[in-house]
Amino acid sequence: MNSRTIAVPVLALAIGAGAATVVLTLANGHTAANSSPTASQRAVGQAPSSTGGTGTADGGMMGAAGGMGGGGSDIARGASGGLVPAARMQALAARAAQGVTKSHGTLSYHTKAVTLVALGAPGNRPGMYWQIDGVDGPKGPTVSVPAGATVTVDFADGDPGHPHGFELTTAAPPYGRMAMGEGSIASPGAFVMPVPPPKGNLWYAATVTFRAPAPGTYHIICPVPGHAQQGMWATLVVR
Repeated sequence: MNSRTIAVPVLALAIGAGAATVVLTLANGHTAANSSPTASQRAVGQAPSSTGGTGTADGGMMGAAGGMGGGGSDIARGASGGLVPAARMQALAARAAQGVTKSHGTLSYHTKAVTLVALGAPGNRPGMYWQIDGVDGPKGPTVSVPAGATVTVDFADGDPGHPHGFELTTAAPPYGRMAMGEGSIASPGAFVMPVPPPKGNLWYAATVTFRAPAPGTYHIICPVPGHAQQGMWATLVVR
C-alpha cells in the first residue's frame, strides 16, 4: 500500500465527550488527524449551505427526499455533536425496510437514488454486526443497488460499549485485525470516521453520500481495529 491509498490503518482512536478524533498513520510515516466532518460526511443536523459550507437544515430535516429507498437523508436534526434519539434511528430503519425487495437475506433497491440506514451493533444481540434497514445477521445483509446509483447512508452507532465507523471497501473477508488497511475505499466519500458510543438513548450519527462504484461485489465494514474481524461486515453488490 502506497501513500496514495485512501484506506489507511487507524492506529489510535481518541474519543472525547463530544467528538471523535482518529489519528491516521500513512504509508509514508506521516500522521493526520480528523475530528470534523468533511463535505461528504456531515453530522446530523447539518446540510450543505448555498455558499458551499454547512448550515442548519430548515424544517428539521436533512435532504429533499425521505427514506423508503428514495434517496436523501431523512434524519431529524439532532443535538450538538450529531446526537439523535435511538427511537428515531430505529423508526427510520423500519421505514426504509418497507421500500426494498427482500429475498434470502438480500435487500434489493431499484431506483437510482438509494438511502440506507446503517446501524452499528444496535443492541439487538451480542457481538459486532451491522443492521441495515432493520435487517441484520451473523455477517450482515447483502445490499444490492443498480449501477450509477447515488447512495446516501444514514449511519449511527447503537453499541453501548464501542465506537464504530463506516467504510465501503474493496477488500473481501475474512478480515484481519486491521481490515481498513486491506483494501481501499470503494467510492469517494464512502467512509465515516468512528464516532463515540451512545450517550444513553442518544446515538452519534452522520450522513454520507457517494456514487455506487463499478458493478461488482464490495463490503461494508467498521474501520475500528478488530471489529470487521469479529464479524462487523456486510456485502454491497452493484449490478
